[in-house]
Amino acid sequence: MKKTTKQADKVSEPLVSSDSEQLTDEQLELREQALAKAAQKFAKTLARSAVATRKDLVNQVFSQLSDAAIFNWADHAKLCVALCDIRTRDGLLRILHDEVELRPQVCDHLAREMARAGKQWVAPLATVFGGIVWLAGFPDQTRTAINQALEADPSYSLAQLLDIALRHNVPASIWSASLEAVSFQACLKGAA
Repeated sequence: MKKTTKQADKVSEPLVSSDSEQLTDEQLELREQALAKAAQKFAKTLARSAVATRKDLVNQVFSQLSDAAIFNWADHAKLCVALCDIRTRDGLLRILHDEVELRPQVCDHLAREMARAGKQWVAPLATVFGGIVWLAGFPDQTRTAINQALEADPSYSLAQLLDIALRHNVPASIWSASLEAVSFQACLKGAA
């Protein structure tokens, strides 16, 4: 992710601006239906095989993030559900850690989906965005994202951890080494 003048100028701007385009009632209804369906499917399959369900969802979301196409509501819902489950989120972060060339596209997707998300989904979306831009060398954008995450949900633990790391000037390489040390399978099982 190359730092450009345009990016540097936008560092202090919120990732989801308050004047962003409002969703129509129909869009809100479609979003909520997709979220309910995705959450129900995840919960149902999780009860049968937790690790396999998480692995499948990570693979689906990673595939969507790898594609430049704009997410539909079903894609949006899968992403939100995946990031709200800590083990699934951590598995996705583990994969994204190794996919350096995809980081700009993933960040574009995450920023777009934050703008379309309900408040209860902003913390995980903003935190993952913040973690990825931190790994890419953009601590100011990370700070903005983590502030947004904590504003949306002050108790979101990964945002709290990244906030502490930023306040104490911990190098992103420390988090990178931590991600690298834990296997994808261990993330899905909750060992991270």
